[in-house]
Amino acid sequence: MKTQLITLISISAIFACSRPAKDLASVEIGMTKAQVKAIVGEPEKKDVINKTEVWNFTDSSRAVVFRADTVYAIMTSPQARLDSMASWVGKTNEKVKKGFGNIGDKIENAADKVEDKLKKDSTKSK
Repeated sequence: MKTQLITLISISAIFACSRPAKDLASVEIGMTKAQVKAIVGEPEKKDVINKTEVWNFTDSSRAVVFRADTVYAIMTSPQARLDSMASWVGKTNEKVKKGFGNIGDKIENAADKVEDKLKKDSTKSK
């Protein structure tokens, strides 16, 4: 039975092709079927062996493996892993840009305060 499951998972992973990484990259181990469905929608194909269910996304290179109602594993091709990493780098890049933007705003505010203080001080000294 384990051999059949491993074969099924392997075949599912090999034959899956590409969905936008941002959708499937959000799926994590421990999520419920309802959570996965809310993120990526219904799979094109479901394979069930005992309490294990494999959701294949044929337009993706991913297969999501459930045990009972919980994500147990996520099978991906090398290209899908690259897509996920690219998605993660893009999200991180946006956070960094936002962080630097906030720092720039703080520096600008500090510069304005210093300028105001210098103007007040120069007016008082006259």
